[in-house]
Amino acid sequence: MNSYLGCSNLSVRFYHRSETILDRVSLSIDKGEKVLILGPSGSGKSTLISALSGIIPDHIEAEVSGEVNRRKSTGVMFQDPDSQFCMLHVDEEIAFSLENRCIPREEMDQMISSFMEQVGLNIDKKTPIEALSGGMKQRLALACLLALEPEVLFFDEPTAQLDPASRKDIFALLKDVSETTGQTMVFVEHVLDGCIEWMDRVILLSENGRIIGDGIPEDILRRFQRQMKEAGIWQPKLYPAVWEEVVEDENHPLAAKFSAKLKIKELSEKNGTPDSGPLIRTEDAAIGYRKKTVADGINLQIQKGAWVSVIGKNGSGKSTFLKSLIRLEAVKKGRIYVEDRELKKWSDKALYDKAGFVFQNPELQFIQDTVFEEIAFGARQRHWPEEQIKRKTSELLTEFGLASHAKVHPFTLSLGQKRRLSVATMLLFDQDVLLLDEPTFGQDQKTAGELIKRLKERQERGTTIIMVTHDMDIVDQHSDQVIVFHHGKAAYQGTPYRLFSDERLVRQFSIIPPLHYELMHARKKKVLV
Repeated sequence: MNSYLGCSNLSVRFYHRSETILDRVSLSIDKGEKVLILGPSGSGKSTLISALSGIIPDHIEAEVSGEVNRRKSTGVMFQDPDSQFCMLHVDEEIAFSLENRCIPREEMDQMISSFMEQVGLNIDKKTPIEALSGGMKQRLALACLLALEPEVLFFDEPTAQLDPASRKDIFALLKDVSETTGQTMVFVEHVLDGCIEWMDRVILLSENGRIIGDGIPEDILRRFQRQMKEAGIWQPKLYPAVWEEVVEDENHPLAAKFSAKLKIKELSEKNGTPDSGPLIRTEDAAIGYRKKTVADGINLQIQKGAWVSVIGKNGSGKSTFLKSLIRLEAVKKGRIYVEDRELKKWSDKALYDKAGFVFQNPELQFIQDTVFEEIAFGARQRHWPEEQIKRKTSELLTEFGLASHAKVHPFTLSLGQKRRLSVATMLLFDQDVLLLDEPTFGQDQKTAGELIKRLKERQERGTTIIMVTHDMDIVDQHSDQVIVFHHGKAAYQGTPYRLFSDERLVRQFSIIPPLHYELMHARKKKVLV
C-alpha cells in the first residue's frame, strides 16, 4: 500500500472470541484528512483505530490478517482521560511527553506553557490532575498528545463523559487545532453535532465490521439514512441544516419540527404530575469523597415512582450524590431519609433489596467470569430456582443484545456492551428505586432507546428512576423532575420545561438545552432586536 495511513483486507479477531470484529476492511486516509468512523455499538470502530494506531497488536493481543500502513508517530485520546495519565500534576504530565522526545529540561517550561495555551488550559502548571474537571482533563490529554508531535491523532469518543457545554468547547478546540496545524485526525464519536460539520469524510461500518459507506458527510447521511436508522446509529440533530436559517425561516422543516415538540412540552407542563409522596428526602446534607466536600446544604425531596434526572457540569457532585443515596459514599453532614427512615439505620440487605445501582464505569460491578453468570449472580444469591434463573437471565440477554456473548468474560465486551450488561444485572429484580450513573453513554441510538424503554416500563410499574445524565434530550423527554448541581449546591429542583424554558437559568447553569428550547430563546431575542 502507498497511502499515508490505511489498511487492506484487514480482519481482527480477539483470541477469546470466535467471530471476527473487523471483516476484510480496506481504506486509505490522506495526510491532513479529518475522518469520522460511524457504526452501531460493537461494530469494531474502536478496534479499527486501535489497529491503525498500532495499539493492536503492540499492546492488545489479537489475531490480525491483512495489511496495515501505520505512521511512526501517533497519538490516541480515549473516552476516559484518567486512563492516560501517569503523573500527579499538570506540568509533569506534559513534561513526560516531552521527555519521550528527549527535549532538554531547560527548554520544557516554555514548551509546557505553549501547549497549555494552545489547548486553552488556563490554570497553574502545578495544579493536581485529580482537581481538574472532565473537560480540563481532556484539554490536558490533548496537550500531552500535541507535545509528542504525532503524525496522526486518533480520538475514541473523546467527549463521551463530558457535559454538553464542555463537549461543545472540546469540539471547537479540536476544530481550531485541525485548522491551525493541518493535523490528520481520525474520530470515533456517537454525538455528531459540533463534529461532523468539519469532517472531510465519514466511514460507515456495519454491525458485522464491514465498510458499507465511505464519502463526504452529507452524502453518507443522505444515501445511508435507512441503514443508519436500522442499525441505530446516532444522526446529527441539525446538520446539514444551518442554525441561522432555521431561526430566520419559520417554514423551515426543522423549525416546524422543533415548534411541535415545544407545544407538546407546554401541554405536558400544564397537566402536571401527581404527587405520590416522598421516597427520599435530604435535610441539609453535605456530600463528598475522602476528605473533600463537593456539595452541601442539600435539601431535596424525590417522589415515589418519579423519574428524576441529575445534571450539572463535570465535577459538580452528581455521581457523589447518587452514591450517597445508597451509602457507597458517607454523608458528611445532615441526613438522608428513605421512606422516612434515616439511611444509616437501614441494614445492607434491606437497602440493596430496595435499591439497585449502576456505576458510571461498568467494570466496577463485574465479579463473574461470563456474561450469563454476571446477570444470574444476584438471583443465585437470593436462591432462586435454577429454571427461573435461566429463563429470566436468557430474557435479559436477548433484550439487551447480549445473547451471542453469554459465555464470554464481561471484561472482553465493548464499552457499549459492558454498559448494557451493567444495566441488565440491575433489571433482574423489581427494586423500588434504580440509581443509574450515565447509563446511555457509549450506546448507539437503538440500544439507548431500548434501554430507556425498559426503564420507562419499570417506572410505569412504580419504580423510582434516579439517573445522572448529560443527555438533555433524555432529560426533557422522560424526566418528571430535574436536579441541577452547580457551584457546590443542589441549585435547582423542578420540571425540565421550567428549567429549559428559562433563559436566565440556562445561562446561569451553562446548560445547552434541546434545540426546540434554543429555537424559542433565539426567536425571543430576534423579536427584542
